[in-house]
Amino acid sequence: MATQGTFFLGAIILALACSLPAVAADIQVKNLMYGSREPPLKNLKSVAMNNTVSPQCRAEVDKLLSGDMKTLVGDAVMALDAFGKPPAGILQLNTAWLGHYDECMAIEGFNYCLTMLSLNLTSIAQNVPSFNQSMFAQIKQMNIQWGVCPPANCSETDVLLVLNELLDGLKLLERFGIPTDALKAAYAICTKNPTIPYDAGVICTVTLFSIIASLMIIGALYDEYLQLKLQRSAYQTLILSLLRPFRLLDETDEADEDADDVPLIRDVGTGASINRESARDPPKKQNLAVRFLLCFALNRNLAKLMDVKQSDKSIGALNGIRVISMTWVILGHTVIFGFTANITHNTPTILSWIQNHFGFQAVANAFFSVDTFFFLSGFLLAYLTLGRFRELRTAKAWALFYFHRYWRLTPLFAITILIWMYLPQFFGEGPIWQSHALRPYCPDYWWSSLLYISNFWPTNFVEQCIGWTWYLANDMQFFLISPLLLAPLFYYPVFGWLALIGTLLASFVSTGLIIGIYDVDLSLINSLSGLTSASYFSLVYGKPYCRIAPYLVGIGLGYIMHRIGNRKVKMNPVLAVIGWLAAAALAMSVVYGLYPSTQSMTMSRPASIVYGSLSRFVWALALAWVVYACKYGYGGWINTFLSWGFWVPLSRVTFSAYMIHPIVIMVFYDNFASPWHFSVYLMAFYFAGLASISYFIAIFLALAVEYPFANLEKLFLPSRVSPKKVEGGPETRGNAVVTMIEPSSPVDNGVRARGPAHENGIAHQRSLPT
Repeated sequence: MATQGTFFLGAIILALACSLPAVAADIQVKNLMYGSREPPLKNLKSVAMNNTVSPQCRAEVDKLLSGDMKTLVGDAVMALDAFGKPPAGILQLNTAWLGHYDECMAIEGFNYCLTMLSLNLTSIAQNVPSFNQSMFAQIKQMNIQWGVCPPANCSETDVLLVLNELLDGLKLLERFGIPTDALKAAYAICTKNPTIPYDAGVICTVTLFSIIASLMIIGALYDEYLQLKLQRSAYQTLILSLLRPFRLLDETDEADEDADDVPLIRDVGTGASINRESARDPPKKQNLAVRFLLCFALNRNLAKLMDVKQSDKSIGALNGIRVISMTWVILGHTVIFGFTANITHNTPTILSWIQNHFGFQAVANAFFSVDTFFFLSGFLLAYLTLGRFRELRTAKAWALFYFHRYWRLTPLFAITILIWMYLPQFFGEGPIWQSHALRPYCPDYWWSSLLYISNFWPTNFVEQCIGWTWYLANDMQFFLISPLLLAPLFYYPVFGWLALIGTLLASFVSTGLIIGIYDVDLSLINSLSGLTSASYFSLVYGKPYCRIAPYLVGIGLGYIMHRIGNRKVKMNPVLAVIGWLAAAALAMSVVYGLYPSTQSMTMSRPASIVYGSLSRFVWALALAWVVYACKYGYGGWINTFLSWGFWVPLSRVTFSAYMIHPIVIMVFYDNFASPWHFSVYLMAFYFAGLASISYFIAIFLALAVEYPFANLEKLFLPSRVSPKKVEGGPETRGNAVVTMIEPSSPVDNGVRARGPAHENGIAHQRSLPT
């Protein structure tokens, strides 16, 4: 260990020397390494073995330090070999010196630990003037991850104490005129088996999933049994149809236009009946337990999920917009999460791509994919609710309005919290696995997530239990205040538009003031490289008053399209072309607008205020044109592509994909046993695989949680109202499409949609953040 420590500390010296002028560095390094006949670690044993180290660890380390390297063989040599060593590319910020995890874990009596050494570059700059001329001058702190292989008897506290005693006792930095405390061991995390204990949380989570899986399988088997009962002779079927021609209908149901032999549960989140009736067992004679079981039936929910039919009256383009936006979210997270894993060994290459490659701005600014979902949420809310707004007259109707929204989001949200806290830890191993398996904030803040206030509490953005769910908190808060905007629009349109515009202006002003007063840095390069604080995310990125602009644009468009209804819109083709060109220009301006600032890595305060306040609003305006043009026949091939039936099933699992994909990405990166190399071409393969796996898991998650719990709502809250025939009013069925009610047949995907206003008034696409 002594030799290994010498090698490590020597590398630190060389790294520091690289930031000094060449001649001065050469002289100081030679003086340090060769200016004395006594080696730097002569008194290593006495320095390291203080009284606070546990006796067991002290005995093991003493054995290693006292041994002659000529006589050390076997396990001790392998342990030393497994230690992390300074690699090439220190000037490329290759600070992940992970060592060899498998080699260390294979040695009996030794255990792998990952330590974090914190190098205070600000202190160095204050004591070494020439340091300010180096490439590290703008970086305040450098964190070095060092993998060590100490005896298994040494606890994490022991490892940390020994490292700090060594660093303090050797006083290497003092030879450069730098305070000793500029280099400290911040923490040590040692591998545990299992990664987390099999406590009550793990047991309850596994038990819950086992119960849900059992219900899905048993429900599917029972449903197949019901179908077999329908396989009767032609004579029996004819007699039954003559005697009881309406037996397949519940008193509260209507005939479906394309009813199957055994009608399926309607799409998730619809107002349709959750009962799949059989000729022998209509729902009136099925007990509650059977109907509860059928809510989870795998085959029924899968059939609904895979149905790709779309009505001619639907806005099919929304399906493509959802899926493309969700994959954009995954693309952005694939890059960002890889970087924040802190094992990248060519960080300047990533920053160079952001800074010098114009096309890469679409990846760097994937944040706007979130604003797409805010826009869609506001649009669907207004478009679906205003057609039946008069039904929301009682306190009960409004209570159901809010309950439905909470019920649709929270079961999957709660399940995701359980998954995040207790399951991924058992799907990997490696140098950084143990340190990334910790969930330090969830025990304190899980409740704020389920109350949808996590964007305010905790006050620090990075301390949320599930960091990527800040979006849901914002969306729920927008939904809570939505009646204050919808009611004036419905009853007094002029005042409604004034309220909408006033709220929009208030958002612009508040965002601009926050950016201006706190001098918030919007540069992604500075955020990734640690040159800026996290104030942007805590003050602006996660706050509803800064993010509501796309939602308001969506409400405005929803109101306009609600008023137009099914009437044809005639537009001069030249005007349509101008609209598409304007929308493209607006979208390009916000996605690629920051490219000039990446060259200098700085933005002026006025530019930051204007861009930060207006960019999301401008992006929503471009989307508004896409939706409007596609709906009313001016979308051309773009509408054909966005309305492709392939998107329909994927759009129905958008919410599940949003909730699960960060966990998939982090499990992938946390299993890396060596530093991660950034390459655009490798990232393309990573993205394709991670997106595919995320959607694959999302399908199962939707079938296990989303669909069954939506069905349960219909089972226990079966309030039915006869659908009013609202000329030009909107109706919905699920996440997939939006359709218009006609006087004769409210349809969606060719199937009737029914339900009270509190259900149809929800923006059923649940949307997703970065």
